[in-house]
This record gives sequence, structure tokens and C-alpha cells, in this order.
Amino acid sequence: MEETTYTKELQVQKVRQRLNAEKIKLWLPPYTSADNNEGNIPQALCEEYSRDLQIPAFEIREMLEHLRQHALQKLSERDQFQKTGKAILKIKASGQRENKEKIRVTETVEIQLTCTGHDLRQILSERLGLPAHHLKIICHGHVISMNKQLQEQNVKHGSQIMCLCLSVSEAEAAQKEDEVLQMMNTRQAAELLSNKVGKDDYDVNIQIADQSGRPLQLPPEEKKALTLAMTLHEKGRVALKKKEITKALLLLLEADKEFRKCGANILTAVDNYAVLCLDIVWCYLCLQNVEELPDADQRLRSSEECFIRSYGANLERVAAVKGESGTQLALYMKLHLLQGIVAFHHHRIAEAHSHLKKAEEELSRLQVDENKLSQVMMMGFDEREGRLGLRATSGDVTKAIQHIIEKRKEKEEIEKKVKEERRMKKIKKDLGETASGKRVNVSLYENLVSMGYGKGAAAAALRQTDNDLNQALEVLQLHPELLHLPDPEKKSVNITDDMIAQVVAMGFDPVMASRALQLFSGNVQKALEELIQEGSVLPSSSDESSSSSSGSSPDSEAGPSHRTSEEERRTIEDLVSDLPKDEEDYLDLTLQEEAQYLEEYLAKVNSVMSNTNT
Repeated sequence: MEETTYTKELQVQKVRQRLNAEKIKLWLPPYTSADNNEGNIPQALCEEYSRDLQIPAFEIREMLEHLRQHALQKLSERDQFQKTGKAILKIKASGQRENKEKIRVTETVEIQLTCTGHDLRQILSERLGLPAHHLKIICHGHVISMNKQLQEQNVKHGSQIMCLCLSVSEAEAAQKEDEVLQMMNTRQAAELLSNKVGKDDYDVNIQIADQSGRPLQLPPEEKKALTLAMTLHEKGRVALKKKEITKALLLLLEADKEFRKCGANILTAVDNYAVLCLDIVWCYLCLQNVEELPDADQRLRSSEECFIRSYGANLERVAAVKGESGTQLALYMKLHLLQGIVAFHHHRIAEAHSHLKKAEEELSRLQVDENKLSQVMMMGFDEREGRLGLRATSGDVTKAIQHIIEKRKEKEEIEKKVKEERRMKKIKKDLGETASGKRVNVSLYENLVSMGYGKGAAAAALRQTDNDLNQALEVLQLHPELLHLPDPEKKSVNITDDMIAQVVAMGFDPVMASRALQLFSGNVQKALEELIQEGSVLPSSSDESSSSSSGSSPDSEAGPSHRTSEEERRTIEDLVSDLPKDEEDYLDLTLQEEAQYLEEYLAKVNSVMSNTNT
């Protein structure tokens, strides 16, 4: 933005604020004639504003006439909308054409709000000369659906629309299409993951934790919703780190949609939504669309409110929980930077200056000495740990190393506890229920196993006696046949064709061989002993019976079912393969780009303030 243009806009804003304060309506008499809309700006008004605002009188007249014409145009457009139903939308398109020419286009589109997103995209495709499927349309921070009417998606007369042009050449267009398809696959995989979490499927290793890193105990449905939101957010952050800004913004907006489905009580327990708002506005900045998107202001307010709830206005809450606040300071620095940039584009100079100076002071506190970082890394710690450790201890190398060691120990303890909780819950699920409908007591079960009883026998005895340990011991003594029952704890074991062949070679049916091997987790010897003892016939398991309820044989259903499970596993692994393993990864900001933007916008603000004061 040219400095002279910005200064002019700032002056126009001052004139507009003065008109509003004095309730002067330039589109009405005496400033506009009632019969032919001609203007009549009094010279006395121009001289008064010139004297008070320190702007030449002839420029004041030009500004007043410009504001008068703009007001008349808006009134005309509103009347036209009321008569015809055609809304006028302001479209800001950004991207690149095939010849690498940057697209920075503002279009005005007239369209019925009963039209669909697809209809609007077709119009923009013709205007911009780009294929329709290379365009993504965003309004009020939401991606416009192609199949719904515009009015259903909060698009109104006068709405500002952001249009992302996803391609600049035929080769890059194909790549961008793949990215969009990948995003849709990401959403489907994330939904699959959240469904497993909602069903308490402990084959899925995912934890939702509070600021201290402790897992949150959430109802299944809420856990499912938050898992989907957080997964999409993390995928968006991965794209952001790779500088794939368009893809990142689309994923982050999908995450925003899911976060909004979560209860307010959940969102106050974690800082994820606040960080998401920062990431979305950062994408706006990278796409050079901060000034055109009014929801950037609202997102930053939401982010600030959430940080204050989570960390305290001066980070006192996070300091009490974690013993330090240096790492979270990076988020406050980014918040104040973005608040300053948005305020600048909205011509709030004093506010922009205040926020940017805060960001400057915070950035100074966050800077890490490269020599000290090297010293920490020489002790065997990685760069991320070193940077976070030095920030947490104000650059003290000795304390930083101690801090890193303590964080590692704390993380190991939490992971150990979480792993044990997951193990206990899985066992409880595998052991089943007693005669009265209670879950088998895992502690009593493990006591019996420690006494030397088989796992199958211990579980069966407790089920029969409704978790009475003394009665269970009597049952085990009176019924030695229970000692041969298989392990009830389900383990994922791949039964190979070679295993089945070994059992079949001894004269047993292939289906029975497979069934026995499943019961004994692939142990061929135990499978043979069980088949001999049971006369070559084993009853089907409950899982097997349910899979073959349609009338097919057990082994005919096992294949497709197994393949479906394997496909789901691969899909989820692909989803989480590039996600960060450390819960504090989002705090590890190098701050290089932030420093560049801070320098740029501080210079702009200082220049404007200097020109205003002279």
C-alpha cells in the first residue's frame, strides 16, 4: 500500500468520523438536492474541517464530495436490491495466472441470493478467465458450499467475498486439484479417527490434554467432535509450515467449522481454538487479504479472550501451572503483531502502534542467543527443545538444560500413566461382564493371574461369581476344566497360511484350525491341544458369529472384514504420519517471519505518525 494513499485514506476516515459525530448526512438536503441529486457542499463547512483537521480546504471539499457520491451509490444499490432481489457482492480475488502474473483483482458481482455457490463460482470463472474448479470462495471465514444457496450461507447484500485462485499453470493446476482432493481425504480420515475415539477404540493413540499436558476426561461425543477439529487443525499447521498457504487456509477453516460444534466448556479447557484463530489470520496476512476481511478483527478478539482465560492477562495462570511462561509468550507476541497489522489496515494508528510496540518488546524477550542454543544442543538436545528451554528460562543455559530434563521426565510420566490407563480400559473391555451386568474387576483379575491361574480361568471365575474373589477361588478349585480356557485379552495377531497349514496337516478342518489359532494368538501347539481335547470342533466366537450372521461361513467373511480394518488402519496412519508428536510443537516458533512483518509494519506506522504530526 502506497504511503500517500494510506495517508489519504486516514484523512478520509477522520472526515467520516467528524460527519458521523455531527450527524451530517451528505446524501440529504441541503448537501444533496432532492430533485436531481446534485451536490451543494457549503464552503463554511470545508473551512471549518480544514482548520480543525489540518487539511487543505480544497482537499476537504474533494473528500466530502467523494463521500457524498459513495453514499448515493450505496443507496441506489440498496434500492436496486430491494426491487430486483439482486445483491451486490464485493469480490477480492488473489493468486497467479499461467504466466506467473499475480492476481489482485476486486470485482463487483450482482447475483440473486437464492443462487448457489456453484452459480457464483461460474460468474467469477468467466470474469477471471480461470477454470471454475480452480476457485475457492470464502465469506465471513467460511468456505462457500457449491450446492447450497448463498443466503443459506450468510451471504448478504454488500458482503465481502474472498476468492482463492488455486492454479497458475496447467501443471500447477493439477497439483492444486490434488491438494483439494487430499484435503477431502484428510477430512474423511479425520472423521474415521474421531469415530474410533468416540467409540473408545483404544487401538487409536490420540490424547486430548489441558495446558498441563494431562488428558481431559470427555464424554465420547464431545471427544469425537474435538478430535476431528484438532486433527484438521494440525493438518492445516503442517501445510502452513510447508508454506502451502492456500491448502492450509482451507484445512484451518474446516477445523474452525468443527470447533464451533464443541461446547464452550471444552474450548475453555484448551487453547487450541485461540491458536486456530491466530493461524487463520496469519494465512490472511500471507495471502495479503488482511484489510479486506473484517472477520480477522473478530478472530483476534476471540483468540485474546481465550488466551486470557487459559494463561491469564499477564501469563500468571500458565506460570502457576507450568512454572514458567516464556514459551506461551510467543503466542502473545504473534497475537499482538497481528492485532497491530489489522488495526493499521483499519486505520486505527494509535492502536496499531500500541500493539506493535508490545510485540516488539515480547519479541526482544523471546530472541534466543545462537551460541547458547549451540551449547544446549551440544548436550544432546534437539533445536526445538533448546529453543523452548532457553525461552522458558530467560536464556540461562544451565537452567534451560535442567528445564528440558524435567520436561522430558514429566512427559514420560504422563505417557506412562496414559499407557497404563489405556491398557486397563482395554483389558476391562476384553474381560466382559459378570452375571449381574458389571464389568469384571481388573484388579481382582490380575490378582488371580499373579497367583498362577490362567487368564481365561481367572476371567471366567470372576464373571460367574460377580467379582467375589473368595468365591472365584472356590470355583477354580472345583472346576479345573476352566484352567484350559483361552486368554480373554484380545491381541491383534496375523494368522498366516503357514500356521493354518501346520494344523491342517494334523488332520483338522481349516475353519477349525483358524478358529483355534485365533483363540491362542497364533500358538500352533496350544491350538492343536485344544482341538484334540474338544474333539476337533470349536464353537464360533461372538465376533465371528456376528460377522457371519448373513449366512456365510466364518472364513469367507473374515477376509473382506480384515481388509476393511486394514484399510482403515492405513488411512489413519497416513493421516497422522506427518503430525507433530510433541504437544508443544505449536509453541516452537522461530519468529523469523514475525520479525520481518514487525519491522515492516512498525516502519509504516512510524512514517504515518510522523507525517501526521508534521
